[in-house]
Amino acid sequence: MTMKLVIPTQQPFSFDQTLAFACRFAPLETAAIVEPDRLVAAFAHRGVAWACELRAPQGKLTLTVAEGAPVHVIDRAADLVGARDDLRAFYAIAASDPAMAPVVKQLHGLHQVRFLGLEEIAVYCVMMQRTPIRVAAAYKKRFLDRFGFSVQHGDRMLRAMPELADLVHLSADDIADAIGHRGKAERIATVVREVHRIGEDFLVEAPYAAARDALLAIPGIGPFSATAILLRGLGRVDEMPALEVVEDAGREIYGRAWDAPAIARRYGNTIGTWAFYLKTAAGRRASVAA
Repeated sequence: MTMKLVIPTQQPFSFDQTLAFACRFAPLETAAIVEPDRLVAAFAHRGVAWACELRAPQGKLTLTVAEGAPVHVIDRAADLVGARDDLRAFYAIAASDPAMAPVVKQLHGLHQVRFLGLEEIAVYCVMMQRTPIRVAAAYKKRFLDRFGFSVQHGDRMLRAMPELADLVHLSADDIADAIGHRGKAERIATVVREVHRIGEDFLVEAPYAAARDALLAIPGIGPFSATAILLRGLGRVDEMPALEVVEDAGREIYGRAWDAPAIARRYGNTIGTWAFYLKTAAGRRASVAA
Protein backbone atom coordinates (compact mmCIF):
# COMPACT_ATOMS: atom_id res chain seq x y z
CA MET A 1 0.00 0.00 0.00
CA THR A 2 1.15 3.52 -0.74
CA MET A 3 0.27 6.96 0.53
CA LYS A 4 0.32 10.32 -1.22
CA LEU A 5 1.48 13.46 0.52
CA VAL A 6 1.49 17.04 -0.72
CA ILE A 7 4.92 18.53 -0.01
CA PRO A 8 4.74 22.26 0.78
CA THR A 9 7.04 24.34 -1.42
CA GLN A 10 8.41 27.83 -1.14
CA GLN A 11 7.20 29.71 -4.19
CA PRO A 12 8.15 30.19 -6.90
CA PHE A 13 8.79 26.49 -7.47
CA SER A 14 8.95 24.80 -10.87
CA PHE A 15 8.99 21.01 -11.00
CA ASP A 16 9.63 21.23 -14.74
CA GLN A 17 12.86 23.08 -13.99
CA THR A 18 13.71 20.45 -11.39
CA LEU A 19 13.33 17.65 -13.94
CA ALA A 20 15.29 19.55 -16.58
CA PHE A 21 18.18 19.85 -14.13
CA ALA A 22 17.87 16.31 -12.80
CA CYS A 23 18.10 14.69 -16.23
CA ARG A 24 21.56 16.28 -16.67
CA PHE A 25 22.78 15.56 -13.14
CA ALA A 26 25.08 12.53 -13.48
CA PRO A 27 24.96 11.45 -9.80
CA LEU A 28 21.22 10.84 -10.12
CA GLU A 29 21.59 8.55 -13.11
CA THR A 30 22.71 5.63 -10.96
CA ALA A 31 20.29 6.19 -8.09
CA ALA A 32 17.06 7.61 -9.48
CA ILE A 33 14.45 7.48 -12.21
CA VAL A 34 14.10 10.78 -14.07
CA GLU A 35 11.27 10.99 -16.59
CA PRO A 36 9.31 13.88 -18.16
CA ASP A 37 6.73 13.94 -15.35
CA ARG A 38 8.35 12.29 -12.33
CA LEU A 39 11.47 11.85 -10.25
CA VAL A 40 11.90 8.68 -8.21
CA ALA A 41 14.72 8.22 -5.72
CA ALA A 42 15.44 5.77 -2.93
CA PHE A 43 16.43 6.65 0.63
CA ALA A 44 17.46 4.34 3.45
CA HIS A 45 16.43 4.43 7.09
CA ARG A 46 17.56 1.84 9.62
CA GLY A 47 18.53 -0.65 6.97
CA VAL A 48 15.36 -0.36 4.89
CA ALA A 49 15.12 1.38 1.49
CA TRP A 50 12.09 3.46 0.55
CA ALA A 51 11.24 4.50 -3.01
CA CYS A 52 9.94 8.07 -3.18
CA GLU A 53 8.11 9.22 -6.30
CA LEU A 54 7.75 12.96 -6.82
CA ARG A 55 5.29 14.50 -9.27
CA ALA A 56 3.61 17.89 -9.50
CA PRO A 57 0.03 17.57 -10.80
CA GLN A 58 -1.64 20.98 -11.05
CA GLY A 59 1.58 22.50 -9.74
CA LYS A 60 1.39 20.75 -6.35
CA LEU A 61 4.49 18.77 -5.41
CA THR A 62 3.25 15.30 -4.45
CA LEU A 63 5.16 12.44 -2.87
CA THR A 64 4.05 8.84 -3.30
CA VAL A 65 5.71 6.41 -0.89
CA ALA A 66 4.88 3.16 0.87
CA GLU A 67 2.72 3.44 3.95
CA GLY A 68 4.70 3.80 7.13
CA ALA A 69 7.52 5.78 5.59
CA PRO A 70 9.44 7.55 8.38
CA VAL A 71 9.64 11.32 8.59
CA HIS A 72 13.38 11.08 7.85
CA VAL A 73 12.66 9.65 4.41
CA ILE A 74 9.93 12.21 3.65
CA ASP A 75 12.31 15.01 4.63
CA ARG A 76 15.06 13.57 2.43
CA ALA A 77 12.70 13.54 -0.56
CA ALA A 78 11.66 17.15 0.05
CA ASP A 79 15.27 18.23 0.45
CA LEU A 80 16.30 16.47 -2.77
CA VAL A 81 14.34 19.06 -4.77
CA GLY A 82 14.96 21.95 -2.37
CA ALA A 83 11.24 22.26 -1.63
CA ARG A 84 11.80 24.59 1.32
CA ASP A 85 14.42 26.83 -0.32
CA ASP A 86 13.47 30.51 -0.26
CA LEU A 87 14.58 32.20 -3.50
CA ARG A 88 13.09 35.63 -2.88
CA ALA A 89 16.17 37.40 -1.52
CA PHE A 90 18.36 36.00 -4.30
CA TYR A 91 15.84 37.00 -6.98
CA ALA A 92 15.64 40.53 -5.57
CA ILE A 93 19.42 40.96 -5.79
CA ALA A 94 19.68 39.32 -9.21
CA ALA A 95 17.04 41.65 -10.66
CA SER A 96 19.64 44.45 -10.78
CA ASP A 97 22.51 42.25 -11.98
CA PRO A 98 22.75 42.49 -15.81
CA ALA A 99 24.49 39.12 -16.06
CA MET A 100 22.26 37.18 -13.66
CA ALA A 101 18.83 38.66 -14.41
CA PRO A 102 18.47 36.76 -17.73
CA VAL A 103 19.66 33.58 -16.00
CA VAL A 104 16.92 33.91 -13.39
CA LYS A 105 14.38 34.46 -16.16
CA GLN A 106 15.55 31.30 -17.92
CA LEU A 107 15.61 29.16 -14.75
CA HIS A 108 12.71 30.78 -12.89
CA GLY A 109 11.39 28.56 -10.12
CA LEU A 110 14.39 26.21 -10.07
CA HIS A 111 15.25 25.17 -6.53
CA GLN A 112 18.56 23.51 -5.77
CA VAL A 113 18.51 19.81 -6.66
CA ARG A 114 20.75 18.21 -4.08
CA PHE A 115 22.57 14.99 -3.56
CA LEU A 116 20.55 12.31 -1.80
CA GLY A 117 21.46 13.29 1.73
CA LEU A 118 24.62 13.79 3.76
CA GLU A 119 25.49 10.11 3.51
CA GLU A 120 25.65 10.25 -0.28
CA ILE A 121 27.66 13.45 -0.56
CA ALA A 122 30.10 12.25 2.13
CA VAL A 123 30.93 9.29 -0.11
CA TYR A 124 30.63 11.03 -3.46
CA CYS A 125 32.73 14.09 -2.60
CA VAL A 126 35.75 11.79 -2.43
CA MET A 127 34.80 9.90 -5.57
CA MET A 128 34.71 13.10 -7.62
CA GLN A 129 38.05 14.50 -6.43
CA ARG A 130 40.29 14.96 -9.50
CA THR A 131 37.98 12.59 -11.38
CA PRO A 132 35.73 13.12 -14.42
CA ILE A 133 32.09 13.22 -13.36
CA ARG A 134 31.13 10.15 -15.39
CA VAL A 135 33.91 8.12 -13.80
CA ALA A 136 32.85 9.28 -10.33
CA ALA A 137 29.26 8.28 -11.11
CA ALA A 138 30.52 4.83 -12.13
CA TYR A 139 32.34 4.51 -8.78
CA LYS A 140 29.10 5.35 -7.01
CA LYS A 141 27.16 2.76 -8.99
CA ARG A 142 29.66 0.07 -8.00
CA PHE A 143 29.46 1.23 -4.39
CA LEU A 144 25.66 1.05 -4.37
CA ASP A 145 25.60 -2.28 -6.17
CA ARG A 146 27.68 -3.72 -3.33
CA PHE A 147 26.42 -1.87 -0.26
CA GLY A 148 23.14 -0.17 -1.15
CA PHE A 149 19.78 -1.26 0.22
CA SER A 150 17.46 -2.29 -2.61
CA VAL A 151 13.80 -1.49 -3.19
CA GLN A 152 11.59 -2.39 -6.14
CA HIS A 153 9.61 0.39 -7.81
CA GLY A 154 7.45 -0.84 -10.65
CA ASP A 155 9.79 -2.66 -12.99
CA ARG A 156 12.90 -0.90 -11.66
CA MET A 157 15.22 -1.84 -8.83
CA LEU A 158 16.63 1.13 -6.95
CA ARG A 159 19.44 1.10 -4.42
CA ALA A 160 19.59 3.54 -1.53
CA MET A 161 22.81 4.78 0.03
CA PRO A 162 23.13 3.39 3.58
CA GLU A 163 22.97 5.92 6.39
CA LEU A 164 26.19 7.12 7.98
CA ALA A 165 25.60 4.87 10.99
CA ASP A 166 25.80 1.89 8.62
CA LEU A 167 28.59 3.23 6.42
CA VAL A 168 31.00 3.60 9.34
CA HIS A 169 31.18 -0.18 9.60
CA LEU A 170 32.67 -0.53 6.10
CA SER A 171 36.42 -1.01 5.95
CA ALA A 172 38.71 0.51 3.37
CA ASP A 173 39.32 -3.04 2.11
CA ASP A 174 35.57 -3.54 1.57
CA ILE A 175 35.23 -0.26 -0.29
CA ALA A 176 38.36 -0.80 -2.41
CA ASP A 177 37.10 -4.21 -3.47
CA ALA A 178 33.78 -2.65 -4.51
CA ILE A 179 34.97 0.42 -6.43
CA GLY A 180 38.41 -0.69 -7.58
CA HIS A 181 40.34 2.32 -6.22
CA ARG A 182 42.37 1.86 -3.04
CA GLY A 183 43.23 5.51 -2.44
CA LYS A 184 39.66 6.70 -2.70
CA ALA A 185 38.47 3.80 -0.56
CA GLU A 186 40.77 4.80 2.29
CA ARG A 187 39.64 8.42 2.10
CA ILE A 188 35.95 7.43 1.92
CA ALA A 189 36.30 5.31 5.07
CA THR A 190 37.93 8.23 6.90
CA VAL A 191 35.49 10.86 5.67
CA VAL A 192 32.43 8.77 6.49
CA ARG A 193 33.70 8.08 10.00
CA GLU A 194 34.53 11.72 10.71
CA VAL A 195 31.36 13.19 9.19
CA HIS A 196 29.33 10.76 11.28
CA ARG A 197 31.25 11.86 14.37
CA ILE A 198 30.60 15.54 13.64
CA GLY A 199 26.91 14.87 12.99
CA GLU A 200 24.39 16.25 10.54
CA ASP A 201 22.71 18.49 13.12
CA PHE A 202 25.96 20.35 13.74
CA LEU A 203 26.72 20.77 10.05
CA VAL A 204 23.23 22.19 9.42
CA GLU A 205 22.84 24.37 12.50
CA ALA A 206 26.33 25.59 13.43
CA PRO A 207 27.65 28.91 12.12
CA TYR A 208 28.93 28.32 8.60
CA ALA A 209 32.56 28.92 9.51
CA ALA A 210 32.41 26.35 12.32
CA ALA A 211 30.80 23.74 10.06
CA ARG A 212 33.32 24.44 7.30
CA ASP A 213 36.31 24.23 9.64
CA ALA A 214 35.07 20.96 11.12
CA LEU A 215 34.95 19.48 7.64
CA LEU A 216 38.32 20.91 6.61
CA ALA A 217 39.90 19.21 9.62
CA ILE A 218 39.03 15.81 8.11
CA PRO A 219 41.89 14.23 6.13
CA GLY A 220 40.82 14.08 2.51
CA ILE A 221 38.45 17.07 2.71
CA GLY A 222 39.57 20.30 1.05
CA PRO A 223 37.69 23.52 0.24
CA PHE A 224 35.96 22.00 -2.81
CA SER A 225 34.64 18.98 -0.91
CA ALA A 226 33.62 21.05 2.10
CA THR A 227 31.69 23.39 -0.17
CA ALA A 228 30.03 20.43 -1.91
CA ILE A 229 28.91 18.90 1.38
CA LEU A 230 27.49 22.11 2.79
CA LEU A 231 25.95 23.48 -0.42
CA ARG A 232 24.97 20.50 -2.57
CA GLY A 233 24.43 18.02 0.24
CA LEU A 234 22.83 20.12 2.96
CA GLY A 235 21.56 23.13 1.01
CA ARG A 236 23.52 25.74 2.96
CA VAL A 237 23.65 28.77 0.70
CA ASP A 238 24.75 31.34 3.30
CA GLU A 239 28.43 31.27 2.32
CA MET A 240 30.66 29.80 -0.36
CA PRO A 241 34.32 30.03 0.59
CA ALA A 242 35.62 28.29 -2.52
CA LEU A 243 34.40 30.60 -5.29
CA GLU A 244 37.20 29.38 -7.53
CA VAL A 245 35.15 26.22 -8.15
CA VAL A 246 32.74 28.32 -10.24
CA GLU A 247 35.29 30.59 -11.89
CA ASP A 248 34.96 29.05 -15.36
CA ALA A 249 31.18 29.38 -15.24
CA GLY A 250 31.51 32.89 -13.87
CA ARG A 251 33.68 34.03 -16.75
CA GLU A 252 31.27 32.37 -19.17
CA ILE A 253 28.22 34.21 -17.81
CA TYR A 254 29.79 37.51 -16.69
CA GLY A 255 32.50 37.98 -19.30
CA ARG A 256 34.59 41.05 -18.53
CA ALA A 257 32.33 41.92 -15.60
CA TRP A 258 33.53 38.84 -13.68
CA ASP A 259 34.75 39.96 -10.24
CA ALA A 260 34.37 37.19 -7.67
CA PRO A 261 34.96 39.27 -4.49
CA ALA A 262 32.50 41.95 -5.60
CA ILE A 263 29.90 39.34 -6.53
CA ALA A 264 30.31 37.62 -3.15
CA ARG A 265 29.69 40.95 -1.39
CA ARG A 266 26.69 41.67 -3.59
CA TYR A 267 24.92 38.36 -3.00
CA GLY A 268 25.81 37.96 0.67
CA ASN A 269 24.03 35.02 2.29
CA THR A 270 22.41 34.02 -1.01
CA ILE A 271 25.78 33.30 -2.66
CA GLY A 272 25.17 29.56 -2.72
CA THR A 273 21.96 29.97 -4.71
CA TRP A 274 23.77 32.34 -7.06
CA ALA A 275 26.48 29.70 -7.60
CA PHE A 276 23.90 27.00 -8.32
CA TYR A 277 22.14 29.17 -10.90
CA LEU A 278 25.48 30.21 -12.42
CA LYS A 279 26.71 26.63 -12.88
CA THR A 280 23.34 25.47 -14.19
CA ALA A 281 23.16 28.25 -16.79
CA ALA A 282 26.72 27.63 -17.94
CA GLY A 283 26.05 23.90 -18.19
CA ARG A 284 22.98 24.46 -20.35
CA ARG A 285 24.93 26.77 -22.64
CA ALA A 286 27.59 24.13 -23.06
CA SER A 287 25.06 21.40 -23.86
CA VAL A 288 23.38 23.58 -26.48
CA ALA A 289 26.73 24.43 -28.05
CA ALA A 290 27.64 20.76 -28.20
